[in-house]
Amino acid sequence: MKHIKLLIITWLACVCTLAGAQSFKPAANPEKALADLRKTSQGTTSIQASFTEEKYLAVLKEPEKSSGVFYYQQKDKMRWEQRTPSKYIIVINGDKLRVQEGGKEKNVGQAGRMAAQIKELMIGLVNGDFQQNKGFSTACLESDGEYQIVLTPVNRRLKNIYAKITMVFPKSTLRLKELAFFEKGGDKSIMKFQQEKFNQPIAENLFKDL
Repeated sequence: MKHIKLLIITWLACVCTLAGAQSFKPAANPEKALADLRKTSQGTTSIQASFTEEKYLAVLKEPEKSSGVFYYQQKDKMRWEQRTPSKYIIVINGDKLRVQEGGKEKNVGQAGRMAAQIKELMIGLVNGDFQQNKGFSTACLESDGEYQIVLTPVNRRLKNIYAKITMVFPKSTLRLKELAFFEKGGDKSIMKFQQEKFNQPIAENLFKDL
């Protein structure tokens, strides 16, 4: 969640990989790989998963660790709920974004254009629309068992925050298993997803309540 906190704090306050053990190289057929990933995402109506995150900071010897649960419902609903070591919730429901930290809701109503970009980014990383996001250039790599997508910001605001974003998809499932944010200053956040459930009903209140 730290990467999302950084984005929100940046636009509100105006303060402005580890990819895995495998070795990646340019994909032999990137167009097919991206088409297959897009087809899988388009056939996904909902996702429920737990996640772990490790945040690597230059000033700390050991990574900060957190965990929580994640929900997505096609095409524009998402709940990201960090439960440990502290509670932090982001809810996206259509054009609405709500944030709660420490049991208190933050006022994000005046975030404007940057808020729209954040929502587009987070939803796009989940539903496959990142391929159409003009704020990034896209590169497709592969290892024997995985694809890695590398998104490099071309949008000025996002370039001020991130050097790149990477996603890892097993070739056997074409489902997102690892998401990494590499910040401009050298810090990085790595999230891994477990216990995924796809295309199962999700209670509507999860995308309304904090």
